[in-house]
Order: sequence, then C-alpha cells, then structure tokens
Amino acid sequence: MSTRCLAGLAIVLLLVVSARAQTDQNPGPTTTDTAKTPPVNNTSSTPKKIWTNDDVRGVGAVSVVGDKRNQNYHMSPAQAADPATVSRIRKSLETLNSRLDDTNQQLAELQSFQAGESVKDGGRQINKGINRMPVDQQIVKLQDSKKKLQAQIGDLWDEARKKGIDPGQLR
Repeated sequence: MSTRCLAGLAIVLLLVVSARAQTDQNPGPTTTDTAKTPPVNNTSSTPKKIWTNDDVRGVGAVSVVGDKRNQNYHMSPAQAADPATVSRIRKSLETLNSRLDDTNQQLAELQSFQAGESVKDGGRQINKGINRMPVDQQIVKLQDSKKKLQAQIGDLWDEARKKGIDPGQLR
C-alpha cells in the first residue's frame, strides 16, 4: 500500500508542477499589462475659448491689480504714531544695543583668551574686581545674556511695527 500512496503522491505532484508551468507561460492580464495599453484620446473637436478684454468686462466684478475700488486694505496706517511712544522705543533700543555691544566685546575677549591669545586686562574689571568664574562658564553666561538681549530688541521692533512706527523713525 505504501507504493500506491507514493505513486499517487507523485502523480499529484506532477499535476501541480505542470499547472504551475502553464500559468507561468500564459499569465492572464495583470495590472502592469493594463498600464501598458495606450490611453484613450479624450480631446474634443471644439477649440478652447480665448478670453479677451471684452469678454472679461462682460463677466462682472473681477479683481484688477491697481484698481482703487477693490482695495480692502490701506497702505498707510490710519493714525500717525505717538511721538512719546517713538521716543520711548528709540531710547530702549539704544540702551539694549549698547548693552549688546558690550556683551559681544566681552564675549570676543573671553573667546580669544580661551583660544590662547594674550589678553590686555588680565581678567580684572576695574569696577568689579577679579572674576573667579571659569572662562567656559563665563562664555555660556554671556551667550545666554546675548540671546536675551536680542530677543528684547526683536520684541521692541515688533511692538513698533504693530503700532505703525516706521523703522526710519527709530534710527
């Protein structure tokens, strides 16, 4: 009986292999075959409409660049900026810019000292005495204060812009 089972199994195996070979030789339509077919030409025989100025005028309200009637915004602020506000922001900007310049100068000196270059003041600040904080910590502290100063300056410029102050008035 085992020879009969083996013979039946062999026949089934041959049928499976031959069926697979036939499907490999004659595959049915696949998605790649349908993609290779040329597309259907859907062009119509009527030409496209060419619009002229006369056609546009007959349509109705059309937004035209430079037309004063369709302008929904104003190019100039409705009110002039308050002179007191302008002077306050200008004075604050001058103060912050001078502090930023001092911070940049100190930062440059500390970075040159850390790079091994000679320093003219020897780490002594006349009005504050000797700074005993390590140089790398001083640099980090100055960089943080520089970022804060730049943020404050940016906030003042934004405030001036929102209040309608022309940048030329702050210089």
